[in-house]
Amino acid sequence: MNWSYPTISRNAEQGAMWAAALLGLSIPISTSLDSILAGLIVALLLVGGRYRDRIGAVRDNPIVLPALVFFGMYLVGLLYGEATGYEAMESLAKASDLLLIPILLYLFREAGIRRMALAGFLTAIVSMIVISYLLWLDVIPPIGLFHITNDDAYTPFHHRITHSSLMAFGAYLFAVKARLEPRPAVRCIYALLGIAALANVLFIVSGRTGYVVALALGGYFLIAGLRWRGVAVAAIVVSILGVAVYLMPDSVPHQRLAMMAEEIAEWQPGEPTETSVGYRLEYYQNSLRLIAEHPLLGAGTGGFKRAYASLVKDKGMDPTANPHNEYLMVTIQLGLVGLALLLWLLYTLWRRASDLPGGFERSAARGLVVWLLSASMVSSTLIDHTEGFFFVWMSALCFAGWSAAGGESVRPCRYPSS
Repeated sequence: MNWSYPTISRNAEQGAMWAAALLGLSIPISTSLDSILAGLIVALLLVGGRYRDRIGAVRDNPIVLPALVFFGMYLVGLLYGEATGYEAMESLAKASDLLLIPILLYLFREAGIRRMALAGFLTAIVSMIVISYLLWLDVIPPIGLFHITNDDAYTPFHHRITHSSLMAFGAYLFAVKARLEPRPAVRCIYALLGIAALANVLFIVSGRTGYVVALALGGYFLIAGLRWRGVAVAAIVVSILGVAVYLMPDSVPHQRLAMMAEEIAEWQPGEPTETSVGYRLEYYQNSLRLIAEHPLLGAGTGGFKRAYASLVKDKGMDPTANPHNEYLMVTIQLGLVGLALLLWLLYTLWRRASDLPGGFERSAARGLVVWLLSASMVSSTLIDHTEGFFFVWMSALCFAGWSAAGGESVRPCRYPSS
């Protein structure tokens, strides 16, 4: 057996690549396994060495700089604000997922590993579809392995917000696969999986976040595929769905939307509330007040909880640690500067997607931006472990094959010398 350092380095790197691919399977299923695989990746790369080569391999990738600068703002946010040391480090730890982007870009540089990673993710989505429907049909009991609460009746691995958010993106990827697939039989399979995933979001799992994300991704899919005709088609589809939901009062979306309308009507600005929608409206209103107090740099990394509790003290309102809106969460902590850096990252993902080598990668990358933009309106996406981890992982998976036009030729992202 060869125990030379080059051999150890090569084997460690290969193991890290496999672990990165396995994240695709684990992200929709197990947060614990995510953490184990991420720790394993870092450990293997530390053993493997060759740090300069690895940095050189990804430093030209367009999403590296905005991701690192955005994380750097969280470091700057440690220098001010009133957050406790624990609160600040907890927020920084969640933001540190951004550091995985350059690491995963390096590990996904081989097309075969990227295909394996994507296959793992889609396999996990299929397992979510199958188990969710089996739970809904009472074929299997809601016990044991499955993450079940009263509000998460048909979600096998995560609560309904995470489940419906990932399921909506899975439906979008299956739709993209179906659109690009030349073989009729395989195209039909992808289309059926996409329909099953979308129906799961709309009619089985009662997650409002899923409705928002599915509507945004569905609209983008139609517009991207049909251009201006897609706008008309999207409007027609939404109208038909709206009428169908209205005419089906016993359906899950009808009941959820009716409850939302009732709770919005009941909410009184400035008064304590006890409804789900009322809480969110209360969080949004108070969060905007906090932003007005510290507009430029915010209340500092980890500063949301303490600042919000101080604002609502003695008002009978819920002293939440989460405004359920990523834009508000970032802006309260890091100010308009932090929000601008987040939008810079998303703009870069969108704009440079045109440089990606394949139609699927381009559609997946821009779909990811639509996914985050829409989900972040109704949840703090990046601080939620699974959603934040998925965004980082999928960003790297899409952009690892990036190439930039250089004159008349195409200059690939640099790879380390052997």
